[in-house]
Amino acid sequence: MVEQERDPSVAGEDRRQSLVRAAFDCIAAGGFEGLRTRSVAERAGVNIATLHYYFPTKEALIAGVAEYLASRFIALHGMPVRSTGSAALDCLHQEFADARFYHAKHPDLSAVMLELQLRGRRDPAIRKVIDPLIGHWRAGIERWMKVGIVEGVFRRDLDVSAGSTLFVSALWGATSLALSAGKLEQIFEEVSRWLLASAAQLESKRNRRTKP
Repeated sequence: MVEQERDPSVAGEDRRQSLVRAAFDCIAAGGFEGLRTRSVAERAGVNIATLHYYFPTKEALIAGVAEYLASRFIALHGMPVRSTGSAALDCLHQEFADARFYHAKHPDLSAVMLELQLRGRRDPAIRKVIDPLIGHWRAGIERWMKVGIVEGVFRRDLDVSAGSTLFVSALWGATSLALSAGKLEQIFEEVSRWLLASAAQLESKRNRRTKP
């Protein structure tokens, strides 16, 4: 049986991704100070010339890491939550489930994200990749916050634009810090308390529904 030759483009993409993951691991372990081309090449099992073939500059390698990070956040999520009967509350609880998941299973994602955000302040190429990721997250939060206001489960006076920014800041800060699981849950409780409608508002909503 004749062995088929591997598609060079596939092999090249595999090698590129192995270099990106090696760079990701270097940043997770030691921040940008730990991102040295020799260390990346050694982790990926290649020489420096091969690294430079796929990534001629360090900036190009960092951009590759940013794209990889974005793909991980899109692909990885916590276990689906049990439905409450409210679409908005289900989304809120799923955000908390995802944050727990990243905190417990993938702290490296938060560590690298923080490094890239700081780097993006002075590097337009990195900011170009990171900003849409945060923007996509905020847009999704704004959508379910609007639904929650209509459902009556969230405060009627909630400003969804400022609210989504505050929500992202709270969860991002919570998952970036080395918090205990108990402290993380306390933050979730405070965020929920800030979002949820008062008991009086919920009772008013129920009364309107039951009126003939």
